[in-house]
This record gives sequence, structure tokens and C-alpha cells, in this order.
Amino acid sequence: MPTKRATLAAVLVVLVSLGSSLFSLAQGADVKVSLEGKPGELRCMAPSPLSIRSEKAGTSLRIVVSCAGITKATPGLEAYAKPVQGGVAIEIPLGSNPTYVWQANGVTIRWSLSSGSVKDEGLFASDSPPAYPLGPGDKLQVTVYNVEDMNQTVTVDPNSIITFPVLDKVSVKGLTVNQLQQHLEELLTQFVKNPQVNIQLLEYGSRYVNVLGEVGNPGRIPLKGAYRVLDAISQAGGFNEKSGDVEIERRDESGLLQSKVFTREELLAGSSEKYNIFVKDQDVVNVRTVKSVYVTGEVKNPGSFPYHKDMTFLRAITLAGGFGQWANKGRVDVLREENGSHTILHVDADKIEKGKAEDLPLLPNDQIVVRERKFF
Repeated sequence: MPTKRATLAAVLVVLVSLGSSLFSLAQGADVKVSLEGKPGELRCMAPSPLSIRSEKAGTSLRIVVSCAGITKATPGLEAYAKPVQGGVAIEIPLGSNPTYVWQANGVTIRWSLSSGSVKDEGLFASDSPPAYPLGPGDKLQVTVYNVEDMNQTVTVDPNSIITFPVLDKVSVKGLTVNQLQQHLEELLTQFVKNPQVNIQLLEYGSRYVNVLGEVGNPGRIPLKGAYRVLDAISQAGGFNEKSGDVEIERRDESGLLQSKVFTREELLAGSSEKYNIFVKDQDVVNVRTVKSVYVTGEVKNPGSFPYHKDMTFLRAITLAGGFGQWANKGRVDVLREENGSHTILHVDADKIEKGKAEDLPLLPNDQIVVRERKFF
């Protein structure tokens, strides 16, 4: 079959009307395939031609490859391709504009990873605290109402077992706090009439986040409950004088590392939980060094000043104490580096101060050089 490129979403109109369609390159049920590539470009290849059919599955395009199994798969593709009876099923979101290219011994599928079509959409959502299965080292306060002798502080042992009065050893493997609470109530019915159990998680011994960068005491922070970003940073000694933006790194369901960056101002706004999200087990919280702008030359207090998104030329000059007596305000140089190239911007501060020119927005690491006036 000749190489062919098409839009899968458009082809689906025909496929759905037929129920499903078989693209026969040859019978490949006895061969094994390899899955290569990355999210956004998946190559399904085999030593001989394959049989492939496409069908609509909810909001996804489902491509079923007839084969005997998978010889190898690139890490990160598990979210899109999975073994099924008789072959491998590849599912791609319909809204991601998938396209394909046929080859002699396989097919390459490409799709968009723009917002709205990515599998990990909502990975950094902050609507509810995470609930984990209990594990070794977790410490719990168990209260049985009206039976004070049963109130205990217990720790999950290395075999995921707790020891509790009258029940002796109770396995908590795979149970969340709420599930364990219900489980204990069921077990206690043979000893207590209508038992009511309350469990408070005192500390996760098996869950942690790493807080790195510009904090007082960077390192591994045990989760002692539902922590938000600022809670984790506080446990690591808090921000220091060099603290800037905060990056959260988290793995999605396929194991790929994703990241999101919040400014320090967003996190400290206080009124919104959109930015101060809940951290999860094994997250990495990296507090970056603050970005700066630099003012040198004929100003009263030359130096570096923390950058923020509303920083402008005149605001930076004000932070530096204003122009000196001999400053050449008619031509001030702003040195800027972008994408490896250097640019010099010439600024007429007199015009800006008089409202005859727009104030210049600054970028991180801009250098303002104020030179002396020449009298001769």
C-alpha cells in the first residue's frame, strides 16, 4: 500500500457509518509489534505487515493492531497503548486532531498535546486533598466512641498490619483511612454494639515530598497529613532572601514527569487556592532563585533588585534611589539577553518621565546602565 497521510477524525465519519473498518496490510496475528516514540507521536512497527482496524470508543479513537503481543515499548506510552485480546489497542483523544502515516510494516500516529487534549489535564488540580492507601510507618489515632479502653495510637508495621485491642492483628494493606474506619466498625460489631470509630492520621511514614532550592532546610519532608505547597515549604524552613518562583514536578499516570511553575506572589496571595495546591507523594517542590534586574552607573544606590512581572524601567530606577546628579537621562542603555542573543535598547528617560514615551517593561536579568553626561 502506498504511503498515505490523513486526518483520523475525518476518516471516522466513514468508520462509524460502517461500524468499523479494517485496513489490511497483511495478516499480522502471529507477529509481535514494537511501540516507539513519545506522547504525540507513536510508531507501531513489526517485521512484517500488520492488520489494523479503527473504531470510535467514547471520546477516543481506538486503533486495534492484530498481533501476538509487544516485544518492547518506550516508557511513557502505556497511557495510550495497551495489550488486549488478539493484539494491542491504541487510544488517542479525538479532540487532539490525530493523523497517521501508513508504512510498509506499521503505522505512525501523531496527535496534538495542546491544552484540552493532554492525558494529564488536571494533573495539578487543587480541588481535594489526596487520599492514599495506608503503608508502613503511618501513625494513626484510633478512637472508639464510648469505649475508652480501645482508644489507641497505632503505627502500621512493615507488613501493613496494626495491632488493636480484642482484634489483635488487622491488615490495612490497600485501605485508605476512611476504608479502615469502616473495616474496624465491621470487625468490632462482634464485641461492641453499634461501634462508631474515628481515625485521625497523625503522620504518613511512607509518604513524602522533596523540597529543594532556596529554602531554609532543603530535603525530604514527611507528609503528616494533607499539605499544600506552602505547608511543604514551611516544613523545609520557609523561603529565604533568594527565593523566587516555585516549580512543582509530578509524574502522570504513564510515569512521565510533568511540571508547573507558580510565582511566589501567586502562592502568597492567600485568597486563592488555585496556586497553593495540595502536594502529593513523591512530588518535587523546587524553589528557584529569584530573578533580578541590575542597575549600574549614575544612580544613587546601584545594585540588583528582585524582578516581578510588573517591573518597568522607571520602577527599577526608583528602586536604585533615582538618577544621580550627573546622569545622562537622554540615553540610558538596557542590556538584554534573549535566546542566546544580546540586544542593547536605548531609552530616553526624560521623555518617559514627561509622559512623552511609554515606560519600558523589563525582563528578568535586564541590565540598566546609566552613563554620565558629557560636557565637552
